[in-house]
Amino acid sequence: MQFADIIGQEAVKSYLLKNARQDSVSHAQLFLGAEGSGNLALALAYAQYLNCTNKQPADSCGRCNSCQMSLKLAHPDIHFSYPTVTVGSKGKKSTDYMAEWRQAVLQNPYMNVFEWLQFIKAENKQGNITAEECDEIVRKLNLTSFQGAYKILIIWMPEYLGKEGNKLLKVIEEPPAGTLFLLVAENADALLATILSRTQLLRIPPLNPPDIAVNLHNRFQLPHQAARQIAAQCNGNYNAALRLMSNANVNNRQLLTGWLNACLQNNVPQFAQFTEEIAETGREIQKNFIGYCLHFFHECLRLSMLPNYEALLEKDEIQTANRFLQSLNYNSLEELVQAFEKADEHIARNANPKIVFFNLSIRLADTGQGKISFT
Repeated sequence: MQFADIIGQEAVKSYLLKNARQDSVSHAQLFLGAEGSGNLALALAYAQYLNCTNKQPADSCGRCNSCQMSLKLAHPDIHFSYPTVTVGSKGKKSTDYMAEWRQAVLQNPYMNVFEWLQFIKAENKQGNITAEECDEIVRKLNLTSFQGAYKILIIWMPEYLGKEGNKLLKVIEEPPAGTLFLLVAENADALLATILSRTQLLRIPPLNPPDIAVNLHNRFQLPHQAARQIAAQCNGNYNAALRLMSNANVNNRQLLTGWLNACLQNNVPQFAQFTEEIAETGREIQKNFIGYCLHFFHECLRLSMLPNYEALLEKDEIQTANRFLQSLNYNSLEELVQAFEKADEHIARNANPKIVFFNLSIRLADTGQGKISFT
């Protein structure tokens, strides 16, 4: 992957290029950023640039033999480690899943660990970076490099290293000559403190919505308004933007309108039925829907406070928002936003969706007090 292929993150790209040009590359770096920020993509582009034999001022050449192998995730001196499970004949080491890894990353380098585990058919099994994997890492890094360039190990989601990760401490602290560690993580609190202390931290910020919108328009020919709406809704997470764009099975707009109508008219049987139906869907669909609700309510807040505000909503959504605002003040709307933000956290932590959505239904019913109708 080249830097040119990565959405936004110009400041991070400049920092990495400067370090490489000044030969001040730390032997162990932590690319810390939330899902969809592009931290894995940046690590891939950085590894390719470092081993490129014809570096350009702002990127790898993309044409030399080293770049061609890197683009296919097949460079013999760039190794990968990531969470795995035992499935059928597949074992506990990353090399057992190398073909799947290449396919998944080339399709979407912004994927999350849940999507990766589903890709390898892990079902309900918990992913891990195992003791066997740590032993394999130490063995590989003590081999001579194939092309005389950097030997690079990219560890994706090192949060999945348990206490077995202590096996890597010595090789991280005193690596063989020309060996680099690039750790790609989302949650520093879940990392082993002993590993965290041995790395140079590089924080990757969420993506800017305009950068996401431009990419969605150029890559998928999405209309500008739809691209801007999705970009505003996904909170700097490009992977979430892709999920929102491909969510063909659930019409969030119609779903929210029907739910609001039932709740705000205090129609308990109807919103109880909605609760049952949404609870039957998967967690990602539920998070997707809550994300859409939060986007809608945030736009309502802006419409209520900013004269002549051009909402990132479709025409029928704006009509719904205006009716919704007829009987709500700013404080009530802000409390709703806080309730939905908490619900999003609860769903992410595998809370019972029936309880989460029923509680939200009651909150909506209390807010509307039977005064608002969308029919």
